[in-house]
Amino acid sequence: MLPFTYLRRHSALRRLGQRLERGTKAWLYRALTPHARGHRTASPAALDGVRRVLLVRPNFRIGNAVIGARLIQALAEGRPDMEIDYLGTDTTHALFAGMPLSNYHALSRGMLVRPWRLLTLVSRLRRRRYDLAIQVGEGSLTGWAFTRLCRAHRTLGQRGRLEASYDWVGQTSPRHAHEQASTLAGDLGLPCPSRPWLVVTMAERAAVAGRWHALSEATAPLGIFVGGHLDKRLPLAFWQALMEELERRRRPYLVLLGPEEAALRAPLERACSDTGHVLPQLPLRDFLAVLANLGGLITPDTGPMHLAAALEVPVIALLRVEKSRHFAPRGAADLILFQPTPRPCRRVRLRLPDPAPDACGILSRRVSDTLGRRAGACAPDRR
Repeated sequence: MLPFTYLRRHSALRRLGQRLERGTKAWLYRALTPHARGHRTASPAALDGVRRVLLVRPNFRIGNAVIGARLIQALAEGRPDMEIDYLGTDTTHALFAGMPLSNYHALSRGMLVRPWRLLTLVSRLRRRRYDLAIQVGEGSLTGWAFTRLCRAHRTLGQRGRLEASYDWVGQTSPRHAHEQASTLAGDLGLPCPSRPWLVVTMAERAAVAGRWHALSEATAPLGIFVGGHLDKRLPLAFWQALMEELERRRRPYLVLLGPEEAALRAPLERACSDTGHVLPQLPLRDFLAVLANLGGLITPDTGPMHLAAALEVPVIALLRVEKSRHFAPRGAADLILFQPTPRPCRRVRLRLPDPAPDACGILSRRVSDTLGRRAGACAPDRR
């Protein structure tokens, strides 16, 4: 692992970075607010005369990237005459394959040490002469800066501390993270579901099913994503106990790991027996195809949680902190378990989001039975 990558993934340094980021943002918001200008409330009129639009969401986290992707679909279907460009990042570019975009512009962390590449990106954006630049999501100073740097004729953003700097501002703030795209689309008069969006082809799904036998079985396996950011993680013992019980119940499952969980591979592989398998590190498109083939995904508040929601795969979200409720999927087949606590034995006490008489039970039984029942009653169309 490269030294820069190690430092970027170190938990203590991440917390320090978050504190520095919050402090820097607070100072910049105070500095920028006095220079703000008047704005109009977003409406369908904001799209009048627009032939070329830039959606701005330069976020390096895969979950945050797909949360706003549904706006691409809404614009493409509501305004097929419009050219849609997207400003994202190099690490999330693969998520947007198959979407109706004219151009994808990628911001890279490497541009910090290669500023000429950043200048080239800005020049390329300006040559496109956008009629409208839309910041998808509120609070990103990088995104806000690019709505200015691209020199679009007009800008549109959501309500927040920089709302007065846009020409058009959304009427309401999203109450849930998955409403970011649908709130903006609704203001523009475009229908848009409140759910992330991804496109995975049948060929991609068939390719990964050919590599792992479990994905081609009549009963789709459960997916277990072991990961999470800082205080959203669950301990290794929790996952080992869950895998042990799934093995006992003969429930097929696949364990997926992110790059930061490589050290957990060996103990998780030892916990597998006949019905489970720990998958190797996968390219992002293969990872998406595996998710699309699953019968459900068990995961903390992570990027794959949003990817599964975008693919309409039933999710059991294991939340550790209150703020994660703002991001948890809300589909008919999804379930939230709040602060599940591992015990030395197989039984796990769960504090559910709503009062429930059976709050004490075997976690794996609840997971398996709930996914089987809900997925059968609400089979998604993943075309």
